[in-house]
Amino acid sequence: MGADDGPISADQVDIRLQPLNKSGAADSADPNGVEEDAGDQIQLRVYRQRWIVLLTVALLNNTNTMSWIGYAPSGNYVNSFYGESSAAWLSMIYMLCTIPVGLFAMWAGREWGLRTAILIAGWTNGIGAVIRVISSLDFVPPEWRFPICMTGQGIAAVAYPFIMFLPTKVAGSWFPDTQRAIATTIGVMSNPLGVLMANLISPAIVKSPDHVIWLNIFTCVPSLIAMLIATFGVNRSEPKIPPTFSASKPQMDFVSGMKSCFSSKQYIILLIVMGGGIGMFNCLYTVMLELLCPSGYTNFFSGVCAALMIVGGVFGAAASGIFVDRTKLYEETLKISLGAAVIFGLIFLQLTLHQGLSVFLAITCLFFGVLGLATYPIGLELASECTFPVSEATSTGLIVLSGQIQSVIYVFIMKNFARPLQPDRMHIQKCQLTPDDLVNTPKDNTMSIMIFSLLATLLVLSLVLLFKPVYKRLEAERGNRATADKAKELSNQNKDRITLPTESAVQPLQEK
Repeated sequence: MGADDGPISADQVDIRLQPLNKSGAADSADPNGVEEDAGDQIQLRVYRQRWIVLLTVALLNNTNTMSWIGYAPSGNYVNSFYGESSAAWLSMIYMLCTIPVGLFAMWAGREWGLRTAILIAGWTNGIGAVIRVISSLDFVPPEWRFPICMTGQGIAAVAYPFIMFLPTKVAGSWFPDTQRAIATTIGVMSNPLGVLMANLISPAIVKSPDHVIWLNIFTCVPSLIAMLIATFGVNRSEPKIPPTFSASKPQMDFVSGMKSCFSSKQYIILLIVMGGGIGMFNCLYTVMLELLCPSGYTNFFSGVCAALMIVGGVFGAAASGIFVDRTKLYEETLKISLGAAVIFGLIFLQLTLHQGLSVFLAITCLFFGVLGLATYPIGLELASECTFPVSEATSTGLIVLSGQIQSVIYVFIMKNFARPLQPDRMHIQKCQLTPDDLVNTPKDNTMSIMIFSLLATLLVLSLVLLFKPVYKRLEAERGNRATADKAKELSNQNKDRITLPTESAVQPLQEK
């Protein structure tokens, strides 16, 4: 074709050329063909910065959780310092704040972006920690200690709704599909790691009511560090080039996403079941000491049980995250793990009613943690799969919000269905600091445990029998990958073709 040739017409013919050498016509391509289409394929890229963003989210989650649960393992001393039932209220305020703030946080996370959510979480978490320290200083009158501490705890509690959807949001926006589950696991498991640290360190620090200030300082310092990293370490909400096809797709607005979530039967089942699982874990963290001390178990042993639960959960969640990243068996892993976790959880609750069973309690706590917390990141990833292209801020946020609502319900059940401890068991209890202690009253939790166990059984049966998810996000990515592969194959086939006008093409001999 010469330089004067006009545009290629519909009558032009593709003629396949046989390559004469390795370089020959290999670079030739149809100017209007698949080569150009292949170039239009979405570019994908992963950035090292994704680990900084994930580390920031994990640190925020960890420090905020320590602030939430840190008072519970030393509840009897905290009650003596701040007032009767103060330890329970300082934990409960997190659950109560999540409910009204949660919907706003989900909207803000969708509309304002990931970085804004991280900044709000970092600053409210840090400011709340400073106010808690102030509440325990010597110059503060005793009657003002609890209101000031509750104010700081309430401000820190505002951070949690902004943190709750961040792990899946970071995983979906910054990580490739082969690392999403493990990224979610890292972000999510920093929460129970905070519970672990609180349950180990809080009883070790607080040996008397006057030591509560050291607990407040212990939670304040890392909260301020997390605030600074959030402020200066994260400079954008999303990478310039997305890591996956699903990350490049526009997500639904907040209202449309909410409607889509509540129109999905499978998501509603996951919302109730995963919310129930989160609620039950939160409840056990909050009332662990109250469950164990009536049967003669100490604050230290309560902390050990919670620690074993979390240590087991870290390993279980890491293993499940790696497993589902490789196999994509989200549904099967969730059902098996949650079913087995409920069995060990019910055994643990029954054992708390008896004394002298420390070894068995520790073993059941470990297995309950391994299996139970393994379901947490998987469930949140499944929420994103079932509702794609709904924003992860909405699908994950609703599940965590459901967990906080159910946490309040389960704590209410555990506290209001408990009965006074029988007089013949008072000599073994370890709840009261002194024989005349009227603040820390031991309870018989038999009825509470029965109701709790029944609800847990109903939740796992609902999941196993009714939950049949469709992996919408994975299907979209597989479809895009298949299209890209086909385009690449066609492009390679057309690299050794040229196009000639029909009048230049060689015509076959015609017999006359």
